[in-house]
Amino acid sequence: MRPLIALACLLAVGAAAPSPIEDATLGFRLAERARRTGDADLMLSAARLVAGSGLRGATLRNGRLEAGEGLPGMPNEAVALAEEARLLAPQDRRIAEEVDRLRGARPKGIVGGSWGSGPLEFREMLAPGSSIAWTVEARGAETALVSAIGDGDAGLRLRVVDGRGRSVCDQGGDSHYPLCRWSPPRAGRYRISLGNAGRVPTRVVVLSN
Repeated sequence: MRPLIALACLLAVGAAAPSPIEDATLGFRLAERARRTGDADLMLSAARLVAGSGLRGATLRNGRLEAGEGLPGMPNEAVALAEEARLLAPQDRRIAEEVDRLRGARPKGIVGGSWGSGPLEFREMLAPGSSIAWTVEARGAETALVSAIGDGDAGLRLRVVDGRGRSVCDQGGDSHYPLCRWSPPRAGRYRISLGNAGRVPTRVVVLSN
């Protein structure tokens, strides 16, 4: 078994992954490699990682992330990646059966968390030099995570500041996959901003717990 697939499978069964958001981030990165190499099996591994993370669609409204109605179902992103695997191997019956199995699976992601049920996910197109920002209320002594996955066209800058304007995390604009992790000593409000540091538009997926 190839190393990347082996790693993805281990994470999919919970052997090493420290958080659902990091699972999903790895899934999206594996999907990128699968597209470049035309690897349907690797794309399926990516879909399984994203499915297992329990991602829940959200919208950015009035400076806050708002989760969709109801409990998480199979993430749309996981279904889309599974269908990409089918397209990469259109004549492969085994791949088709695995895709159908994943589509019919019952997700096992988080059903409750600091900011809604399951890790939250939303997509945004960022123009060159533009940014988006939102506020979260974090509970004390719990790990907070936010991640962004770019399409590779431009670097991203992800920043987190506390209620007094002090920097908690600053991932500079040379990364396509910035991630911020912090553990608030007490409950508090944090401001998160994500900017396009490049010269071309870029599509991003934002993940937050």
